[in-house]
Amino acid sequence: MANMQVLVNDIPVEIKGGSTVLQACEKVGVEIPRFCYHERLLIAGNCRMCLVEIGGAPKPVASCAMPVGPNMKIYTDTPLVKKAREAVMEFLLINHPLDCPICDQGGECDLQDQSMVFGSDKSRMFDPKRSTEDKNCGPLVKTIMTRCIHCTRCVRFSSEVAGEGILGTTGRGKDTE
Repeated sequence: MANMQVLVNDIPVEIKGGSTVLQACEKVGVEIPRFCYHERLLIAGNCRMCLVEIGGAPKPVASCAMPVGPNMKIYTDTPLVKKAREAVMEFLLINHPLDCPICDQGGECDLQDQSMVFGSDKSRMFDPKRSTEDKNCGPLVKTIMTRCIHCTRCVRFSSEVAGEGILGTTGRGKDTE
């Protein structure tokens, strides 16, 4: 496909047609938060952390799943984008145990890092957190399902890279397992 010109935060960038908005942002050095996106996996677009504002669009769009268009205007730091990312982070943390001090990730956690930057310092949720049991996937795979945010990277890796479609999800929303 032919190259096209887009604006990322009013910075012009020329990018190959068929590329995503996320890739255009990365090309000019704008870091976009994300959990489900990985450059070697198919696009899922289910974490919604990569929301950006597109000129003329009525609401934020997932930059990992949106292809660039000619003369597209992309904004990554507007109040609308900041509010949307804060809301997404709040919903991702609804059922997360928030036990960072004792977590085995010990400060090397993308969720913890992004919640500090893009999250809020307070929660509106007071209901009990959903509890799920760990799944036994054999001796080589350890699962801690209470920390799962349903990004499906593990599911996509098992089917696309390993070639074994042995992982998956069932249900929707709070019933996802």
